[in-house]
Amino acid sequence: MLAACLAAFLAIVAFGGLEAVRYAEALDDRRATALVYRTDPVETAGETATAYRRFRSEVDASTRFALVYGPGIDRHGRGFHRLFAGYYLYPAIAVGDPDEADAIMVFGPPGAAVLDAFERIDVVDGVWLGRRRAA
Repeated sequence: MLAACLAAFLAIVAFGGLEAVRYAEALDDRRATALVYRTDPVETAGETATAYRRFRSEVDASTRFALVYGPGIDRHGRGFHRLFAGYYLYPAIAVGDPDEADAIMVFGPPGAAVLDAFERIDVVDGVWLGRRRAA
């Protein structure tokens, strides 16, 4: 009887230990994911994350940039991109008018005025990236 109780106790302790290890591993995975977002929040930009990452490599503290939106971007999307770009691309300077910008992100196809004033850097995930043409 004592041996059966001892065996049952050891089985319960072993099972509990295995569950604790599995739980700790799951927490480690979630912690690693949280740390990635904390150190590089660009993933919160969703499908445009790669475009932001690429554009960030092109701008510096003296760069003035503008965002231009195609007809498919609603006011909520525009607000998100305006806030996110100001934060993520800092210390580059956000300007509201593309005529004042050194670099530009166009969400959608660029218009003729953009193509005349800016040369293409890249097109990433449907986002057109450009730099002002040299005068």
